[in-house]
Amino acid sequence: MGSAAVTSWHAGKARQLFQYLLLNRGRIIRREKLFETLWPGGAWSRSSSSLKVAVHGLRRTLERAAGGAPDLRPVEVVSREHGYQLDATGLWLDIDEFDRALRAAHAAEARGARAEATACYRRAARLYTGDFLAGEDGDWVDEQRAYYRTRALHALTCLRADALLRGDHAEAVDACRRILEIDPYQEEVYQTLMVLHARRGELGQVRSWHRMCVRRLQRDLNVPPAETTRRIFIRAVRGELRAPEARTTRTDGARRCPAPRSRRPPGARPAPRIVRPRR
Repeated sequence: MGSAAVTSWHAGKARQLFQYLLLNRGRIIRREKLFETLWPGGAWSRSSSSLKVAVHGLRRTLERAAGGAPDLRPVEVVSREHGYQLDATGLWLDIDEFDRALRAAHAAEARGARAEATACYRRAARLYTGDFLAGEDGDWVDEQRAYYRTRALHALTCLRADALLRGDHAEAVDACRRILEIDPYQEEVYQTLMVLHARRGELGQVRSWHRMCVRRLQRDLNVPPAETTRRIFIRAVRGELRAPEARTTRTDGARRCPAPRSRRPPGARPAPRIVRPRR
């Protein structure tokens, strides 16, 4: 906080309380809602001390980080009539910048400014460095985690499509690899990687991606690869997809910002639509 790093937290729910209030900073969160979020399934009562203990622990942590000087606290938990509010000034949050970059990308696309949109998607992709609050548990964490995964996949899928249109092999491969880091079951992405490497005669890479695709689909989902995947692999190892050295080719299947698709285990329900909570 400020120039001080918070390296330890009081026992209990102080850390989780801070994370939730920070995500909803500037808003009054009712005590009942906080209790339900931090102690799911627990019975709330106005006399319950659990939330009060967590708030006290959080305030102590913020006070210690500010060196005990109230005027130097950039973050403060404020009591309201029916709940608590986190007041924060001068904060930089990666999720805020990530959302801002995606909004700018969508606005640029609406204007037909493709290069500007691509630059904004690149910024969003750089800001997404992994799961939201990795290692933390809770329904609200899972919801936000799924939300940011979905948005990151959208940005990377758009970058992949743009790179394929421009014939940028390196950026297309990088976008594909990052997509698979988030969702390793997007078979279409393996197909794209096989085509990209086959065009350059990199058959070792073709075999590696094909093997990984087959293993993940069969081991984790108990489904065979699609016929399209098999045909691409056969044509690749025969050399039928290799591009002439003298000309730059556009990879088959390039299209503008396709929606990412992933295989699901048999009988699994479709993932629920994630709607980000309003701040």
